[in-house]
Parts: sequence; C-alpha cells; structure tokens
Amino acid sequence: MADWINKIDDILRLNGRELLTHAGKISHEMALQKSNQEFEKYQEDQRKVSKEASLREIEEDIKLLKKPGK
Repeated sequence: MADWINKIDDILRLNGRELLTHAGKISHEMALQKSNQEFEKYQEDQRKVSKEASLREIEEDIKLLKKPGK
C-alpha cells in the first residue's frame, strides 16, 4: 500500500500539484456550511434559468397565437 501512496504522490508532483501533508485548515463544519451556501446559490441560479425559459416559452406561444390564419 505504501508503494501506491508513493506512486500517486509522484504523479501529483509531476503534474505540478501540491501535496497535502497535514489535516488542513478547514473544519468539517466550515466545509459543510460553505457547501450549503454554494448549493443554495446554485439552486437560486437554476430557478432563475427555469423561470427565464418558461417566460421565453410563453412568449413563443403568444407569437404563434398572434400569427394570421391560426
């Protein structure tokens, strides 16, 4: 197993990646809070995109209804 760890570390170094040699600076709770905030932003963006798509669809339907001969 130690051989595989060393091989992966070597691959990361070759690709210019920095190795994490400590537990990190961010607590689990902080990471959860950040991920929840980002997910809320994503959900809000998706609601906006969905709303805009619905409005465009309604506008297209209105255009079709206004065409002569319909």
